[in-house]
Amino acid sequence: MFKKVEKTSFYYGFPVVLMTTKDLETARDNITPISSTWTLGKSIVLGIGLHNKGFLNLKLGSEVTLNLADETLWKNIEQIAQVTGTKKIPEYKKQAGYSYCADKFGLGNFTKLAGQEVQTVRIKECPIQIEATVATISLREEFAIVEFTIKGIFIDEKILHDERYINVDLWHPLIYKFREYTTTTQGIGKNFRFQEFDSTI
Repeated sequence: MFKKVEKTSFYYGFPVVLMTTKDLETARDNITPISSTWTLGKSIVLGIGLHNKGFLNLKLGSEVTLNLADETLWKNIEQIAQVTGTKKIPEYKKQAGYSYCADKFGLGNFTKLAGQEVQTVRIKECPIQIEATVATISLREEFAIVEFTIKGIFIDEKILHDERYINVDLWHPLIYKFREYTTTTQGIGKNFRFQEFDSTI
């Protein structure tokens, strides 16, 4: 039996991404934890709130780096989850307990690496880093859907099998499932289009 459930919002979970942007007026780097993303070809699409400092930076022309977190980083991310890089905090965020933080990198104990194809920084602790530029921004009532074009992909050698392929046995992405941090523990099968390295094949 199935039961129809009414919800004001339905979030079922995605991998956690730390989006870095740059405030072009102050040159200050910002981290935005997000998890509503998907990729296809050389494009990445994400959803983000309109009052988010990361979105405000994108709207003013910032490039972006999407840093994919692994299972070891959930406490670092939770440390910055309730702060914002915007001094003017919207009322709904105030009610949720948000506060302003000028340096999320220090608060979350993250290390900056210089961007190579874009001006935004990469996060050393994240094993996969994707540099990109904004292609389109589509506004909704409370959030935006942003499409990016990938300019560079950087993979920690610790999870690479060779110069091109990721060893999927070594990559355990942090997943935000119904707002709980979790990860992958064991593969159960491969799609016919699987392209990375797996020692069991």
